[in-house]
Amino acid sequence: MLELIIGKPVDEAVHLSELFLKMIKDEATEEEIDELDEAGALRDISHMPARVKCAVLGWHTMEEMVENLKNV
Repeated sequence: MLELIIGKPVDEAVHLSELFLKMIKDEATEEEIDELDEAGALRDISHMPARVKCAVLGWHTMEEMVENLKNV
């Protein structure tokens, strides 16, 4: 995740986070998954419920951090 978002504008990082979470819910298109580069390799994690929480933890943390920065 970090390799994908470091150096990107905040809006783009949030967009990628939304795409990742959409992919985990099995709602993303092929084009959206392609935007995720190597993170797209986790597309089948949605079929392993025990792994989903781990896969999305970093993304949810980043989203919360961005929200906290907006409130400062």
